[in-house]
Amino acid sequence: MEKYQILKILSNNVVLVEKHSKDYILVGKGIGFGKKKGQSINNTQAIENAFISLEAVDSGELNDIISNVDPKIIELTQKIVSMVANETNKELNPHFHLGLIDHINFAIKRLKEGIEIVNPFLSETKLLYPMEYDLAKRSVKLLKENLNIDIPEAEIGFIAFHIYGANNKSKNDALENSKIINKIIHFVEIKLNLNLDENSLDYTRFVTHLRGILDRSKKKYIENIFLKQIKKDIIYEYKIAYDISEIIKKDLNIKITEDEIGFIAIHLYKLNNS
Repeated sequence: MEKYQILKILSNNVVLVEKHSKDYILVGKGIGFGKKKGQSINNTQAIENAFISLEAVDSGELNDIISNVDPKIIELTQKIVSMVANETNKELNPHFHLGLIDHINFAIKRLKEGIEIVNPFLSETKLLYPMEYDLAKRSVKLLKENLNIDIPEAEIGFIAFHIYGANNKSKNDALENSKIINKIIHFVEIKLNLNLDENSLDYTRFVTHLRGILDRSKKKYIENIFLKQIKKDIIYEYKIAYDISEIIKKDLNIKITEDEIGFIAIHLYKLNNS
């Protein structure tokens, strides 16, 4: 039978424990009720979704978590992690738990201090990562209901990045993709003298296609059999598409092929003539 020795009771539902010289935070309803430091927890059925491993956390970080994080946030974050694991049906990055605890704790602290959370890449994130955004939206709803605090939509986008990174992907890549597409959208609006409608089908297709290009550039080549005709018939849009490829090359060090530039030009033409 698994035995965890209690190091510290954080709340009735959250405890810091040790097993085989490794530290863990256990989360479970009433798991710490009536318990004391030094006692053991034998009933592992009371533990929700196993545990939060602290194997890679040094003593300074551990003390910071214990001292500065509301146990309620740890408990709610574990519920979010469980939801993400169930929805994605994938093994999550072990650092996701603590990274999300730290992020949510800092966000709540800023909100309570009256500091506004601003996310200039929210629209792009919503289109680029719809599954992660939906999970983040549900996560924020859970936090709002249980912490009795108003959390702005901007925070949904930031949590979405963490959820994207949970499946052993890079949340920094997701952020960089959102940044570059935000930059491209503003560039296109200036060049075409348009205010693009974020709710339009052509806008959605354009942003989705840009993400596809960023993904494909690292994996495979797609031929554009209409390239010569595109370069001849929609010269202006092709020039803007080429400039977009240069922005991507400069900011992300990704080379976009002429064939892909042609596809971008087609989307620009649709935006310019819708």
